[in-house]
Amino acid sequence: MRILISDEVSAACVETLQGHFTVDYRVGLSAEELAKTIHAYDGWVVRSATKVTAELIDRATLMKVIGRAGAGVDNIDVDAATRRGILVMNTPGGNTLSTAEHTVAMILSLSRNIPQADRSLKSGEWKRSRFTGTELYGKTLGVVGVGRVGREVAIRMKSFGMQLIGYDPILSQDEASRLGMQLVPFDELVADSDYITLHTPLTKNTEALINRDTLSRCRKGVRIINCARGGIVDEVALAEALRAGQVAGAALDVFAIEPPPKDHVLLSLPNVIVTPHLGASTEEAQEKVAIQVAEQMVDVLTGKTVRGAVNLMPIERDVLIKYGPYLDLCSRLGNFTTQIVRAPIRRIVFQYVGEISEYPTTLLSHTVLAGMLGNVVEQVNIVNAPLVARQHGIELAETRTGEHHDFTNLILVELTLGDGRMTLGGTLFGKNDPRIVIVDDYLFDSRLGGFMAVLSNEDKPGQIGRLGTVLGNHKINIAHMSLGRQKIGGRAMTILNLDQPMEEPVIQELTSEGFYGVMTADLTQVRRPYSFVASSS
Repeated sequence: MRILISDEVSAACVETLQGHFTVDYRVGLSAEELAKTIHAYDGWVVRSATKVTAELIDRATLMKVIGRAGAGVDNIDVDAATRRGILVMNTPGGNTLSTAEHTVAMILSLSRNIPQADRSLKSGEWKRSRFTGTELYGKTLGVVGVGRVGREVAIRMKSFGMQLIGYDPILSQDEASRLGMQLVPFDELVADSDYITLHTPLTKNTEALINRDTLSRCRKGVRIINCARGGIVDEVALAEALRAGQVAGAALDVFAIEPPPKDHVLLSLPNVIVTPHLGASTEEAQEKVAIQVAEQMVDVLTGKTVRGAVNLMPIERDVLIKYGPYLDLCSRLGNFTTQIVRAPIRRIVFQYVGEISEYPTTLLSHTVLAGMLGNVVEQVNIVNAPLVARQHGIELAETRTGEHHDFTNLILVELTLGDGRMTLGGTLFGKNDPRIVIVDDYLFDSRLGGFMAVLSNEDKPGQIGRLGTVLGNHKINIAHMSLGRQKIGGRAMTILNLDQPMEEPVIQELTSEGFYGVMTADLTQVRRPYSFVASSS
């Protein structure tokens, strides 16, 4: 495999990846140069400088994983990557302390006018009164986004005697209380804060979160700090509020466009402190994120574990050890399903019964889907399978129940088809023996592997003998046979495991002998379920 590193990273990242892959460390490539070369790479490491656009992703035909050595992924078109089945990872914890410390430094510098006083003194002035500052003690700090960085900032600013209020749609009040913080609605935070520090990702919901309306509702003299992402602040609106005195000062480490143009409206204002996106720029942080993204990429591409994924739930190594056989079962069950189902699938309900309902079942559902769609759609895997399913008009749902009267663990795939319904059920025998045990109302015990066939007949004497005769005449050996019926003389169904595939002439002869609904499945090449290789194999 070949890995491209297109932004400056620590040498530790390069060395770690070189232990497993061919690595090209090519910093400063233009978009045109990337477009010409990206098709040759299986993995891609970036920081914030490279813009991973949908156009580049479409050209990255071998790409399996994109790793961001840092927290934010707004320079990566994650939706485009997901559509292509490309895993996107980041390293959100590696630069937490560095960014939090930089935020604290910005708050202190803003309060005491340190950069302005430094410039004045170095120019030969001694004008102390111009740079009278304000104490932090007793002031209210509003923390927008109480994630990793926001929490660390809160802990540090609490020691300065600041009153902490926070806005976060996920954090509980109990957790906030442990930080000495009161959770409040966003509008209340805006109205009651002396300082507002931003620590959210840049999304559709947070773009221009600080705007004219927001600033007009702030306390007069509020100070704004943004060490998160450019674009969260409407920079023109902020400049207007700074000139009007509504905002006393601002400290910005990030901009909507980086680097900002020399005539940027905020760069000429004396009450604005700026740094060139230095939040994560410490030796310690860069070493951490470089090693972390490299190790994550090695683990993913060698099938060991998934950490730091932004478009897939994390899969830790110990989970895979315990979880692996069920992932294999799900992949095989999905593969089997689309080979024996002939009608269009309209809706799929994944039902988990027994102890397995306590597992992170979303990943299991994705794995069933990837197994199903891999037979009919190119470039699908567990990253993009739900998206691909919805694009094909398939509705998805998931349920969990505690117990089943026959099985300790059971995975049911309930299908709504264009011409009816079908239910398939799978489980593990022992620790790692995947079986198909339910087809509609029939119970079975068949291994999910190799060459398989499903067929129905009227339950009457001699039919199984005819089946064996036909297959024997065509030199097809039966490795295992499982029979299901609901009542004597009714419909019977048989699932076969065969040593050789069943071709069309055999199916036609079986039909003439009273068998119907004959369906075959080839599970000889079911791919590794947690492989992120976007292929149709």
